Amino acid sequence: RSFQRGIEEGGAEPRAMTAAGTYGITSLLFVIVVAAAAFGWSQVEIVTVGGRQEALTPAWTWLAFLLTFIVAIVGAFAYRAAPITSVLYALGEGSLLGIASRYYDLRFEGIVSQALLATLCIFLAVYLLYSLRIVKVTSRFATGVIAAMGGFLLLYMVVWLLSLLGVNFAFLYAPTPLGIGISVLIVILGALNLTLDFAFIEESAAAGAPRYMQWYGAFGLMLSLIWIYVSVLRLLALLRAR
Repeated sequence: RSFQRGIEEGGAEPRAMTAAGTYGITSLLFVIVVAAAAFGWSQVEIVTVGGRQEALTPAWTWLAFLLTFIVAIVGAFAYRAAPITSVLYALGEGSLLGIASRYYDLRFEGIVSQALLATLCIFLAVYLLYSLRIVKVTSRFATGVIAAMGGFLLLYMVVWLLSLLGVNFAFLYAPTPLGIGISVLIVILGALNLTLDFAFIEESAAAGAPRYMQWYGAFGLMLSLIWIYVSVLRLLALLRAR
Protein backbone atom coordinates (compact mmCIF):
# COMPACT_ATOMS: atom_id res chain seq x y z
CA ARG A 1 0.00 0.00 0.00
CA SER A 2 2.86 2.37 0.78
CA PHE A 3 4.40 1.83 -2.64
CA GLN A 4 1.02 2.23 -4.34
CA ARG A 5 0.50 5.55 -2.56
CA GLY A 6 4.00 6.59 -3.57
CA ILE A 7 3.19 5.86 -7.20
CA GLU A 8 -0.02 7.88 -6.95
CA GLU A 9 1.74 10.79 -5.24
CA GLY A 10 4.43 10.72 -7.90
CA GLY A 11 1.94 11.96 -10.45
CA ALA A 12 3.74 12.94 -13.64
CA GLU A 13 7.23 12.58 -12.14
CA PRO A 14 9.71 10.38 -14.02
CA ARG A 15 8.93 6.76 -13.15
CA ALA A 16 12.50 5.59 -13.03
CA MET A 17 12.59 3.32 -9.98
CA THR A 18 14.64 0.18 -10.59
CA ALA A 19 15.54 -2.78 -8.40
CA ALA A 20 19.24 -2.31 -9.18
CA GLY A 21 19.06 1.36 -8.19
CA THR A 22 17.33 0.44 -4.92
CA TYR A 23 19.97 -2.14 -4.03
CA GLY A 24 22.67 0.40 -4.89
CA ILE A 25 21.15 2.91 -2.49
CA THR A 26 20.88 0.17 0.14
CA SER A 27 24.63 -0.39 -0.21
CA LEU A 28 25.23 3.33 0.29
CA LEU A 29 23.06 3.36 3.41
CA PHE A 30 24.91 0.30 4.69
CA VAL A 31 28.23 2.13 4.33
CA ILE A 32 26.78 5.08 6.28
CA VAL A 33 25.54 2.74 9.01
CA VAL A 34 28.99 1.13 9.31
CA ALA A 35 30.74 4.53 9.46
CA ALA A 36 28.30 5.79 12.11
CA ALA A 37 28.70 2.53 14.03
CA ALA A 38 32.46 3.00 14.07
CA PHE A 39 31.91 6.45 15.56
CA GLY A 40 29.48 5.15 18.19
CA TRP A 41 31.92 2.36 19.05
CA SER A 42 34.73 4.88 19.58
CA GLN A 43 32.56 6.98 21.92
CA VAL A 44 32.11 4.17 24.46
CA GLU A 45 34.54 4.60 27.32
CA ILE A 46 35.98 1.48 28.91
CA VAL A 47 36.86 1.77 32.60
CA THR A 48 38.10 -0.74 35.16
CA VAL A 49 35.92 -1.19 38.23
CA GLY A 50 36.98 -3.70 40.86
CA GLY A 51 39.34 -5.37 38.46
CA ARG A 52 36.62 -5.76 35.82
CA GLN A 53 36.20 -3.76 32.64
CA GLU A 54 32.93 -1.85 32.23
CA ALA A 55 31.57 0.18 29.32
CA LEU A 56 30.21 3.69 29.89
CA THR A 57 27.42 4.88 27.60
CA PRO A 58 27.99 8.27 25.90
CA ALA A 59 25.93 11.10 27.38
CA TRP A 60 24.09 11.66 24.09
CA THR A 61 22.83 8.07 23.71
CA TRP A 62 19.23 8.67 24.75
CA LEU A 63 18.99 11.82 22.66
CA ALA A 64 20.25 9.87 19.63
CA PHE A 65 17.71 7.14 20.38
CA LEU A 66 14.82 9.62 20.57
CA LEU A 67 15.82 11.46 17.38
CA THR A 68 16.36 8.20 15.50
CA PHE A 69 12.94 6.93 16.58
CA ILE A 70 11.28 10.15 15.38
CA VAL A 71 13.10 10.00 12.04
CA ALA A 72 12.02 6.38 11.61
CA ILE A 73 8.34 7.26 12.16
CA VAL A 74 8.55 10.21 9.78
CA GLY A 75 10.40 8.12 7.21
CA ALA A 76 7.69 5.46 7.23
CA PHE A 77 5.10 7.95 5.97
CA ALA A 78 7.00 10.77 4.22
CA TYR A 79 7.85 9.05 0.95
CA ARG A 80 9.21 12.12 -0.82
CA ALA A 81 11.53 12.82 2.11
CA ALA A 82 12.99 9.30 1.98
CA PRO A 83 16.35 10.49 0.53
CA ILE A 84 16.78 12.63 3.66
CA THR A 85 15.14 10.50 6.37
CA SER A 86 16.87 7.29 5.30
CA VAL A 87 20.31 8.91 5.56
CA LEU A 88 19.50 10.52 8.92
CA TYR A 89 18.19 7.20 10.19
CA ALA A 90 21.32 5.40 9.01
CA LEU A 91 23.47 7.91 10.90
CA GLY A 92 21.44 7.69 14.12
CA GLU A 93 20.84 3.96 14.12
CA GLY A 94 24.41 3.27 13.09
CA SER A 95 25.79 5.16 16.09
CA LEU A 96 23.43 3.28 18.43
CA LEU A 97 24.44 -0.06 16.90
CA GLY A 98 28.08 0.86 17.43
CA ILE A 99 27.46 1.54 21.12
CA ALA A 100 25.49 -1.68 21.61
CA SER A 101 28.05 -3.71 19.66
CA ARG A 102 30.86 -2.38 21.87
CA TYR A 103 29.01 -3.64 24.93
CA TYR A 104 28.56 -7.09 23.43
CA ASP A 105 32.16 -7.26 22.22
CA LEU A 106 33.46 -6.34 25.67
CA ARG A 107 31.73 -9.38 27.15
CA PHE A 108 32.04 -11.78 24.22
CA GLU A 109 35.16 -11.05 22.20
CA GLY A 110 34.72 -11.51 18.45
CA ILE A 111 30.92 -11.72 18.61
CA VAL A 112 30.37 -8.62 16.46
CA SER A 113 32.32 -9.98 13.48
CA GLN A 114 30.43 -13.27 13.82
CA ALA A 115 27.09 -11.45 13.80
CA LEU A 116 28.08 -9.38 10.75
CA LEU A 117 29.15 -12.48 8.83
CA ALA A 118 25.97 -14.32 9.78
CA THR A 119 23.82 -11.35 8.70
CA LEU A 120 25.57 -11.21 5.32
CA CYS A 121 25.12 -14.95 4.83
CA ILE A 122 21.42 -14.75 5.71
CA PHE A 123 20.91 -11.88 3.28
CA LEU A 124 22.66 -13.69 0.40
CA ALA A 125 20.86 -16.97 1.13
CA VAL A 126 17.42 -15.35 1.25
CA TYR A 127 18.12 -13.30 -1.90
CA LEU A 128 19.20 -16.46 -3.73
CA LEU A 129 16.09 -18.35 -2.60
CA TYR A 130 13.89 -15.46 -3.71
CA SER A 131 15.68 -14.94 -7.04
CA LEU A 132 15.33 -18.63 -7.92
CA ARG A 133 11.67 -18.45 -6.86
CA ILE A 134 12.22 -21.24 -4.36
CA VAL A 135 10.48 -18.90 -1.91
CA LYS A 136 7.44 -17.26 -3.48
CA VAL A 137 5.87 -14.23 -1.83
CA THR A 138 2.13 -14.77 -2.13
CA SER A 139 -0.59 -12.84 -0.34
CA ARG A 140 -0.98 -15.68 2.17
CA PHE A 141 2.77 -15.80 2.76
CA ALA A 142 2.91 -12.04 3.36
CA THR A 143 -0.10 -12.20 5.69
CA GLY A 144 1.54 -15.00 7.68
CA VAL A 145 4.81 -13.08 8.08
CA ILE A 146 3.03 -9.89 9.10
CA ALA A 147 0.80 -11.79 11.56
CA ALA A 148 3.86 -13.45 13.13
CA MET A 149 5.60 -10.09 13.41
CA GLY A 150 2.52 -8.60 15.04
CA GLY A 151 2.41 -11.51 17.48
CA PHE A 152 6.02 -10.96 18.55
CA LEU A 153 5.47 -7.22 18.93
CA LEU A 154 2.35 -7.87 21.02
CA LEU A 155 4.27 -10.34 23.19
CA TYR A 156 7.05 -7.87 23.93
CA MET A 157 4.56 -5.08 24.54
CA VAL A 158 2.71 -7.20 27.13
CA VAL A 159 6.00 -8.26 28.74
CA TRP A 160 7.11 -4.62 28.96
CA LEU A 161 3.81 -3.47 30.50
CA LEU A 162 3.79 -6.29 33.06
CA SER A 163 7.42 -5.60 33.93
CA LEU A 164 6.32 -2.12 35.04
CA LEU A 165 4.12 -3.91 37.59
CA GLY A 166 7.01 -5.98 38.87
CA VAL A 167 6.32 -9.19 36.91
CA ASN A 168 9.60 -10.84 35.92
CA PHE A 169 9.92 -12.44 32.47
CA ALA A 170 13.65 -13.05 32.66
CA PHE A 171 13.20 -16.54 31.17
CA LEU A 172 12.50 -14.89 27.81
CA TYR A 173 15.94 -13.28 27.80
CA ALA A 174 17.99 -15.83 29.77
CA PRO A 175 20.29 -18.35 28.04
CA THR A 176 17.70 -21.11 28.45
CA PRO A 177 16.31 -23.39 25.72
CA LEU A 178 13.16 -21.24 25.63
CA GLY A 179 15.09 -17.97 25.40
CA ILE A 180 17.35 -19.36 22.67
CA GLY A 181 14.36 -20.80 20.81
CA ILE A 182 12.58 -17.44 20.80
CA SER A 183 15.76 -15.75 19.55
CA VAL A 184 16.01 -18.25 16.69
CA LEU A 185 12.40 -17.56 15.72
CA ILE A 186 13.06 -13.81 15.70
CA VAL A 187 16.04 -14.30 13.38
CA ILE A 188 13.90 -16.45 11.05
CA LEU A 189 11.16 -13.81 11.09
CA GLY A 190 13.70 -11.16 10.12
CA ALA A 191 14.87 -13.33 7.22
CA LEU A 192 11.27 -13.79 6.04
CA ASN A 193 10.82 -10.03 6.13
CA LEU A 194 13.64 -9.76 3.60
CA THR A 195 11.54 -11.65 1.07
CA LEU A 196 8.74 -9.10 1.50
CA ASP A 197 11.24 -6.29 0.90
CA PHE A 198 12.53 -7.96 -2.27
CA ALA A 199 8.96 -8.44 -3.54
CA PHE A 200 7.97 -4.82 -2.77
CA ILE A 201 11.02 -3.49 -4.58
CA GLU A 202 10.57 -5.72 -7.62
CA GLU A 203 6.83 -5.12 -8.00
CA SER A 204 7.08 -1.36 -7.47
CA ALA A 205 9.83 -1.03 -10.06
CA ALA A 206 7.72 -3.03 -12.51
CA ALA A 207 4.68 -0.85 -11.75
CA GLY A 208 6.60 2.31 -12.61
CA ALA A 209 7.19 3.90 -9.23
CA PRO A 210 8.89 7.35 -9.14
CA ARG A 211 12.64 7.51 -8.59
CA TYR A 212 12.45 8.70 -4.98
CA MET A 213 10.73 5.42 -4.02
CA GLN A 214 14.10 3.75 -4.48
CA TRP A 215 15.17 5.43 -1.25
CA TYR A 216 11.99 4.27 0.47
CA GLY A 217 12.59 0.69 -0.66
CA ALA A 218 16.21 0.88 0.51
CA PHE A 219 15.02 2.27 3.85
CA GLY A 220 12.75 -0.74 4.39
CA LEU A 221 15.47 -3.17 3.36
CA MET A 222 17.92 -1.50 5.74
CA LEU A 223 15.43 -1.91 8.62
CA SER A 224 15.22 -5.65 7.98
CA LEU A 225 19.02 -6.00 7.84
CA ILE A 226 19.41 -4.13 11.12
CA TRP A 227 16.73 -6.33 12.68
CA ILE A 228 18.59 -9.46 11.57
CA TYR A 229 21.95 -8.17 12.83
CA VAL A 230 20.61 -7.25 16.27
CA SER A 231 18.71 -10.54 16.53
CA VAL A 232 21.74 -12.60 15.52
CA LEU A 233 23.93 -10.65 17.95
CA ARG A 234 21.52 -11.40 20.77
CA LEU A 235 21.24 -15.08 19.78
CA LEU A 236 25.02 -15.51 19.69
CA ALA A 237 25.29 -13.82 23.09
CA LEU A 238 22.78 -16.28 24.58
CA LEU A 239 24.62 -19.23 23.07
CA ARG A 240 27.99 -17.94 24.32
CA ALA A 241 26.55 -17.25 27.77
CA ARG A 242 25.09 -20.75 27.95
